[in-house]
Amino acid sequence: MCLTIPKKVIEIRGGGIVVAEDIRGDRQEFKTIVQLEIGDYVATQQNMVIQKMEKEEAEEIFDMINSKGDF
Repeated sequence: MCLTIPKKVIEIRGGGIVVAEDIRGDRQEFKTIVQLEIGDYVATQQNMVIQKMEKEEAEEIFDMINSKGDF
């Protein structure tokens, strides 16, 4: 199973998007065929958006990561 840290869409550029990881703030550009808006959360794999995520789902993952293994 592959895991990914949710990323937040901060810019839309033609057929791609720029995202930022909330945890580290790293910015990356990904290709997408998924209809997205700025502020959406996404799951990515190998430079592609594979899924749009609900904000609550992304926040739950952030909480698990920040709990440092206490789950």
